[in-house]
Amino acid sequence: MRRMRAGRVVGAYLARRRRSLVVSALFVGALLGASDAAAQSLEEYDYENLGLRAIGVDVVWANAKDAEGSVGFGIRADLGMLGPHIRVVPRFAFWKADIEEQAVNKFEQNLEDLCTPPDCNIDLGDMQRNYWVLGLDLQWILSSPLIAPYLGVGADLYILDDSGEAIKGTFLDDAVVTAGLSAVGGLQFDPGRRLRLYVDVRGTLVTSASNVAVYAGVAYRF
Repeated sequence: MRRMRAGRVVGAYLARRRRSLVVSALFVGALLGASDAAAQSLEEYDYENLGLRAIGVDVVWANAKDAEGSVGFGIRADLGMLGPHIRVVPRFAFWKADIEEQAVNKFEQNLEDLCTPPDCNIDLGDMQRNYWVLGLDLQWILSSPLIAPYLGVGADLYILDDSGEAIKGTFLDDAVVTAGLSAVGGLQFDPGRRLRLYVDVRGTLVTSASNVAVYAGVAYRF
């Protein structure tokens, strides 16, 4: 009787042991499968896929903080796909805008508050600002042979250079370098084998120069 009970105990223990081994094997297999899937997914993103695919010229309309709306130009390149639907787009833009009279008056008031003796009168006259922009986008674009929308985020380097007769040769005439972050949404149209047309809207957060800009351009596809 005791031998039968001992046999049952041993049998039950071995059965639980086998079930535990099966569950462990299934769990390990699931982990390995997920790891392989993740590795395959990451393998799809590779900078070796990058190369010059197209280069374009833009017309830019921009409206920046404390400045009036202005027209400029830009250049961009399409470096191809970093991964599925994700392309890399370096870009350059320039525009020059008049600084709003209200912003100039506020700046004059701040300088007058620092005057010694007090109650001095500062007149800076008309002032302009040059905007030089270097940026790099990661854009998510739908695959389409003709028309394709896209969304993206970008990192930007701004060089801001104020100018005016009253500040010429002073420290106010020096260029300022600052960084910004931008978001873009647009639409591209590929009517032929080599030609690409596009238009997009970009909003950028940058110190002293946050702006909204509209870009329209034409690109040559290699």
